[in-house]
Amino acid sequence: MACEREQFTKLIEQKNLRATEARCRILELLHETHEHYTPEEMLEALRERGKPLSIATLYQNLAKLADAGLIARIVGPDGHTRYDVNTLPHHHLVCKVCGRMLDVGVEGPLQDLRPVALYDDEEDPATWRLGEVHLEFHGVCPACQARLAEAAEASD
Repeated sequence: MACEREQFTKLIEQKNLRATEARCRILELLHETHEHYTPEEMLEALRERGKPLSIATLYQNLAKLADAGLIARIVGPDGHTRYDVNTLPHHHLVCKVCGRMLDVGVEGPLQDLRPVALYDDEEDPATWRLGEVHLEFHGVCPACQARLAEAAEASD
């Protein structure tokens, strides 16, 4: 079954994949929300939109889309595999409470960042040829801040 949205059909077909309804639903969800879903979260989000998929179909299509470079697999700080539609170099802001991830840029000269050895007996990182820099910021998202504040008020 072909995608309803022409842009997703073209993206998928450019990678020599069939533009199935499942693949389009996945890309549409990720493009519209910019969330970094686990497969289980994605399954629930698709179900809530009235566009459910079976877990097997979801996993098969996530693998195909990731292998084709249309989405990125990332392992969140909680150890769960998450999927990101943003395949360009970028950084993440991660909630320490719920694990939600947000794509962020960084102000300032990244090219000036260099790794340094933490231990005297460690190999000198300056001998490495650097490829890319990925930063991860950790904090508490607004939704979790509100829940924590409510819980604190309730315990008073």
